[in-house]
Amino acid sequence: MNVAIILAAGESRRMGRPKQLLPFGDKTMLECVIDAFQTPCVDEIRVVLGYKADEIAARIAPTSCKIVKNDQYQQGMFTSMQAGLRELPRKTRIVMIAVCDQPRLKRETVETLIEKFEKERHKILIPSYNGRQGHPPLLRAEYVKDILAMGRSMTLKHFYGEHADDIARLVVEDEGVLIDIDDRETYERELKKRR
Repeated sequence: MNVAIILAAGESRRMGRPKQLLPFGDKTMLECVIDAFQTPCVDEIRVVLGYKADEIAARIAPTSCKIVKNDQYQQGMFTSMQAGLRELPRKTRIVMIAVCDQPRLKRETVETLIEKFEKERHKILIPSYNGRQGHPPLLRAEYVKDILAMGRSMTLKHFYGEHADDIARLVVEDEGVLIDIDDRETYERELKKRR
């Protein structure tokens, strides 16, 4: 199984309102990210919620996503990643970690990453655009236990540092792997690009 985990538990303090629910075209930002993973290549999509979890869950209810609630979301994004990784289906082979504020991520990019990961038998694969690495990274499920054992104050960068020799990067033609929308200025700019 290939499982996508979308981290959507944060309080959006810089935005001033839940960015998960901000409109981006005819969908919300979170729905755009979910849409990128709605491909036959992905067997399960998990959305990790925390702040305003019930309101956000109600909005995405029509999708087939599995909702995971993180009661410790105020202690940082890494706790949300750990919450999403707990109790994965036993047959999970690949895990993808996505964030809810990258609405320009393309479904084709997700499919290309999975295809390359499987074909070249990577251990960890990170998309790269213009020399910068982005999301979603893909990892073999064997790394899940390592991430769950890490402290809550850690980040993905710490994990990457511990497994630097296992990392491959794939250059993609998708700026969406980099663009995360944290504040009103970035939101307005990205909306204009979309139009």
